[in-house]
Amino acid sequence: MKIRILMALLFVLHVGCQKEEVQNTEASIVSMRFDFGEVSFEDREGVIKAPASVELEKLMPTIELSEGAVVYPPSKAMTDFTQPVDYTVTSEDGENVNYYTVSVWLPIVKFTVYDCTNWSIENPVPELVSNAKISIFQDESGEKELLEVLTTDDNGEAFLYGHGEMEYWYLVQKGEAVNLIDGYIVNGVFQNQEDIDNSAVQPQPSAIGDLKFMDADGDGRVNENDKVDYRRIWNLPENGIKAFTVYIAKP
Repeated sequence: MKIRILMALLFVLHVGCQKEEVQNTEASIVSMRFDFGEVSFEDREGVIKAPASVELEKLMPTIELSEGAVVYPPSKAMTDFTQPVDYTVTSEDGENVNYYTVSVWLPIVKFTVYDCTNWSIENPVPELVSNAKISIFQDESGEKELLEVLTTDDNGEAFLYGHGEMEYWYLVQKGEAVNLIDGYIVNGVFQNQEDIDNSAVQPQPSAIGDLKFMDADGDGRVNENDKVDYRRIWNLPENGIKAFTVYIAKP
């Protein structure tokens, strides 16, 4: 009887040790945090928007992993995020490896949107526009692909976050008011005759209070050559934010 009890105890201990030796097979980033917020992941692509004052070269994210997993670069290691950073996560048992890419975006463009629709001599300054939609696009193999939609705040402002070396395109709209009319870029309202005399020749004879369109190619005349499908954002400063003033109006 004693021998049976002893054998049973040995069996239980053996099974218990076997269970303890089973290692986790998961290789996942559960969360990643910076001092200014938490990274948002979609599949294995992570993005976070950072304040303009952040030094991308000296960031130390705190990374939570699946049990027993290891990651490189490691958690709390000083890392340069001037470009997207690739992370390699290996499971506790060493059998599974997953790869993550994390991007930290700074504000690179500040939009300020004005509506010219209600211009009058009594009210000559275009109105700041809240809740205007700014659609941001990137060019994918010659096709514009919608990246995100920004919304202006009560001050008519919105910020685009991203990388300055990339190119973007945008369209702006609120209700029927848009920043492109028949392909021409809305560029404000003629305030007086001097304004008309000092501006590029417009497609139609101009009067005070008429919409002003942009001479995109700089030849002194607004014509078919100045028509565009999107406004382009490029040649951004290496550091800092580029300001864009945008005018919209009803066709």
